[in-house]
Amino acid sequence: MKKIFIIVLVFICTAAYARTTITVTPDTGVTVPPNSTDSIEKQLQDITDKNGTFIANSFALANMLGYPIGKSSIGHFPHMEAGVAAGVALTNAKYFDDKAEDGTFPGVMANPVVHAGFGLAGNFDIIGKLFYFRKSIYDPGIDTDTATLQDFNFISFGAKLRYNYLKETTIVPFLLSFGGVTFSIGGDIMMGNVDVSGEYDAEYEDITIQCGAYNGQLTSNFNSTYGATVSWTVFTLSAQALAYIDVMYLFSFYTGFGLATNLGFFSTDFNGDGQLTSDDPAFLIAKADGLIGTMEFESVNSYMPNYIIPTFIFGVEINLFVIKLTADTMVNLYNRSDVTLQGGVRVQL
Repeated sequence: MKKIFIIVLVFICTAAYARTTITVTPDTGVTVPPNSTDSIEKQLQDITDKNGTFIANSFALANMLGYPIGKSSIGHFPHMEAGVAAGVALTNAKYFDDKAEDGTFPGVMANPVVHAGFGLAGNFDIIGKLFYFRKSIYDPGIDTDTATLQDFNFISFGAKLRYNYLKETTIVPFLLSFGGVTFSIGGDIMMGNVDVSGEYDAEYEDITIQCGAYNGQLTSNFNSTYGATVSWTVFTLSAQALAYIDVMYLFSFYTGFGLATNLGFFSTDFNGDGQLTSDDPAFLIAKADGLIGTMEFESVNSYMPNYIIPTFIFGVEINLFVIKLTADTMVNLYNRSDVTLQGGVRVQL
């Protein structure tokens, strides 16, 4: 038990890490004083620090998707269901209302799955989901001026055990019925990585340069090639309580609350090298080619999602005999700006 605790503690500590380092090799006649690149490091680091948790939370929310079921119970065995679903999690949605912090952007993560479930005894049923995809299966051939896809792997799987606490009850015959109340617990895992390379151009302010009679701060331009790896591992335990309403049999509405606890990380490793130049007029007088020197950088970051995420769920299912069409949404009650959208089609027998 002690060893397990130490392993978990190390995992937690190493899953929240952020560091950017820059090395500038000045061109002949140029001096770059020590610590003068601190402002560049800060500019690079600020971008990832402001958005790291948003992105990590998008993975945690997407990890919970994959179970769009609009009925409180599948029924006793051998009743079963099977289908496909696709969902997307959007975090920091305040960005679209111009209310987000400057320098932040939305976190977006998708999670398409196949799922299947069957009824158990004692008002229980169980549903499992799975998705696996990698470049060797299909190469989308992404190759642009700024990014070339080198490799990717994606796996998502999990299971949910449900208990139908209150069964279906007719309120108005052929028109309205109470579909029941169901409690569930689930465990989900999402892992993957994406490797890209390309060209990276950026502008950095306030770098101190000494060259001949010039001694001051200027704006520099960085033209480089880069390599980047994005990886993630998220494990989520969740519990939900949902109530169901059936209208004319055709429509089933469900709503309720959930609570998820997350352990994992979203990591980036971004490195590159290239030329650092400036078109500052005063600097060009001292050095006509505008070349400051070469620069290498490495930015390694790892961010954890929120440990606890309370959620509100609302969904609707259209019943076409054994075929069910489902759509639902989930809101992070912690900030009310993180949402998910999910759709699916399934067969229930």
